[in-house]
Amino acid sequence: MNKRAKQRLVGVTVLILIVVGALVLLVMTQGGAYKKSVADVVSDPSLVGKQVQVQGPVVAGSWTPNAKPLTFSIRQMDDPNGPTLKVVWGGPVPSAFGDGTVAIVTGIVGEDSTIEAKQLITQCPSKYASAKDALTVDKLLSSELEGKPVKITGYVVEGSVKPSGAEPRFTLGTTSKGGETIEVSWAGAMPQGATSGAKMVISGELMNGVFVATDVAVDENEK
Repeated sequence: MNKRAKQRLVGVTVLILIVVGALVLLVMTQGGAYKKSVADVVSDPSLVGKQVQVQGPVVAGSWTPNAKPLTFSIRQMDDPNGPTLKVVWGGPVPSAFGDGTVAIVTGIVGEDSTIEAKQLITQCPSKYASAKDALTVDKLLSSELEGKPVKITGYVVEGSVKPSGAEPRFTLGTTSKGGETIEVSWAGAMPQGATSGAKMVISGELMNGVFVATDVAVDENEK
């Protein structure tokens, strides 16, 4: 093998390593955000300036209604005496936001460990339902049931949960990767466990290509 061919081989190898490293980082993070606990953020100065996703219950009395921006604190999950983290949010406040509501926050960590939030999603306590007699997404899309109350089931497509105004939106698919999909609009808080890949049972109506939900639950078999 001549010198030029060896150099080309080394270059290709380096490129492959870079791509593999990027894919590993993508798997470890979601939407460019490192998933961390409240305790991680308040105790690790290396996270300053980085984007993280962190969740915890809203501390009672830590926020003022109608404040712009909204400032509140969340506590370490499952630890009533655990550390707290201050969050600043300038967007629309989800309708289910309140004391004790689990808030999922994505944002940049400041030098004082405050999170400047770019995304805020709320979760209500765990809620489960049976998928019996529920239509799959592909069955709904091939039906003539638009505007009629119906129950559907499917999987939360990875990375699709996002707020739209004050209402969360997410994509429901025949698989967690997609397949046949439909956008879901929901005016309440997402139940705990309604994360990427979770199988859901949703009641509502299909309206103009969007499924407007009246009830959202996790499939009882996901317990």
